[in-house]
Amino acid sequence: MQRSVGAPSRVGALSRRSAGLAIRQRVQSSPRQQRRLQLGQSKQFPTEPRQGHGVWAWQTAGRNVVAMAAAAAGVKQWVSGTNAKRLTSLEDQALETLQTAANNFQHPVFPCALIAGDVVILHLLKRLNLLGSSDAKVQVAFVDTFHLFEETHTFLAQLEQQIGFEARRFQPAGFDTKADFVKKHGSDLFMTDLEEYDRICKVEPFGRALSYLQADVMINGRRRDHGAERAQLEVFEEGSPVKCQPLAFWTFADCFAYLEKHGVPAHPLHEQGYPSLGDVQSTVTVEPRSKWFEYGGERSGRFQGMTNSDGSLKTECGIHSRL
Repeated sequence: MQRSVGAPSRVGALSRRSAGLAIRQRVQSSPRQQRRLQLGQSKQFPTEPRQGHGVWAWQTAGRNVVAMAAAAAGVKQWVSGTNAKRLTSLEDQALETLQTAANNFQHPVFPCALIAGDVVILHLLKRLNLLGSSDAKVQVAFVDTFHLFEETHTFLAQLEQQIGFEARRFQPAGFDTKADFVKKHGSDLFMTDLEEYDRICKVEPFGRALSYLQADVMINGRRRDHGAERAQLEVFEEGSPVKCQPLAFWTFADCFAYLEKHGVPAHPLHEQGYPSLGDVQSTVTVEPRSKWFEYGGERSGRFQGMTNSDGSLKTECGIHSRL
């Protein structure tokens, strides 16, 4: 039978469908399409290794986890190593500054209040063999205001024995004991006349110590991170006497790191929450401890709520600002 032109052929149509099915089967069975199907069937990370893309993804993710853990450990190690080198550099700078003071002045004096930085300086001076008896190159002066913590007196005696020096003690003029002082001025002079209290109990005995010991350079533990008037300190400052600040570029955290590194004890009241130590009535605890290491944090526990005669906030007791 003759088929008209353009009429569909059933046999041809079946052949074309068979060919198309074969092509789709071949495509679907290809490795690339199989990987696509696997990814499309599950959006979650495979819990077990699978052939093709799944194995690659599982192995890559595992390597990433290991790499991240290694990087975290490496970061801690790098930071620790850098901090150790920095502390060593600060030690070298402070030792050089102290040695310069000892070499260029006849009567270096270190007024010590036993705060963390002061203990660091004591240990540095010991390393330079500049401490000892009353004829040592550097004399240590200690001002007893009659209002210090009892633990401060105990700690001083401990350090004198452990580090090997003898502090020269000075107290308010004309009084042998706190009882004598209270009998004349009362127990609340720091409340009724703060400037007079500072003058009698701190400034006058401090100045008398420097005069008695003929200080031509005064070593002290002031640092830039104390803030306020101390923010621009240099290691030496002109004056009479010249001021030597070997820890000017240290931080409060550096001081504790040094003490820990060298096994030197810190004032016991640090463990009770006091970042700085002064008179009982003008020193408070600061929590949490992390606040100690913020800018100006060490002195955040000093002179809280106190003002100067001009109404400004009190940040100094007057010793350094009047010299």
